[in-house]
Amino acid sequence: MALRLTQTHLSQSRVIAKGRAIRDIDRLLRQYGGRAKDWVKKSTAILLVAGRKVEIHWYECRGIGRVEEKSKWLE
Repeated sequence: MALRLTQTHLSQSRVIAKGRAIRDIDRLLRQYGGRAKDWVKKSTAILLVAGRKVEIHWYECRGIGRVEEKSKWLE
């Protein structure tokens, strides 16, 4: 099930990790470019979809944008 992030979801997102603290930073740099210090991993607040709790996680880089959205189902 693909979920569409709204402006509200994005404005209420939280940062999970930044720069070199991102586990996949070397892969992100190889695949998308940019500088390590410009990358962040973000998450939405917990959302309720069809009676189930889910968070959407993604990576974001200044100048590149949002990449690799994934759903993390909690129940």
